[in-house]
Amino acid sequence: MTDDERMVANRKARHDKKEAYLRAIYDRNIERFRATAGQNPIVVANETHAAMDAVIRQDQLKDPASAGIRCGKGCSHCCHESVAIWPHEAALLIEAMHKTGREPDRSRLERQSTFTVENWRQQAQADRACVFLGADGACTVYEFRPNVCRKLLVVTDPALCDATHQQPDSVGRWFSWEAELMESAALEVFGASLMPQALLAALNAKD
Repeated sequence: MTDDERMVANRKARHDKKEAYLRAIYDRNIERFRATAGQNPIVVANETHAAMDAVIRQDQLKDPASAGIRCGKGCSHCCHESVAIWPHEAALLIEAMHKTGREPDRSRLERQSTFTVENWRQQAQADRACVFLGADGACTVYEFRPNVCRKLLVVTDPALCDATHQQPDSVGRWFSWEAELMESAALEVFGASLMPQALLAALNAKD
């Protein structure tokens, strides 16, 4: 075997090992979520959010690059984009609001629900905003925010996250691959829909 062939073989072995490692994480989460069938969806959502936070904290401690994360209170460009969540998360969000005597803006949810990922940005700027986004640019349900929001962490200037003026590939993200795989598994097992449709379904189930 030549040096070049050996190098190619080693590279393939590393790739295969990494792929097997990531597949094992994904499969483990698939089994875990399937095992929650019949359990209280709000409890499942809370426990999964806690697990997501733990994974992200663990990976941040291992990766010095995480020190460059720029996300902070009031930075809300991503809160104007389409977001897919699972039904358990929708139920948790509605429950959290009801406990404080509040309810999301149904009329805006109904308007938003007529849009898809492809045409989301065709809405008026105000209508594109998440119904949980406060006037100060902060999330009003931060403790109960979906996993897709928990794992979206940016290391570039937050101004670059404004998709109406910047190219999406200008944003640099910090990734926890285990967190990404956990969310992918949750969406696979529980199903997913854009937040407006999911919240309206949860509201109707609550009424």
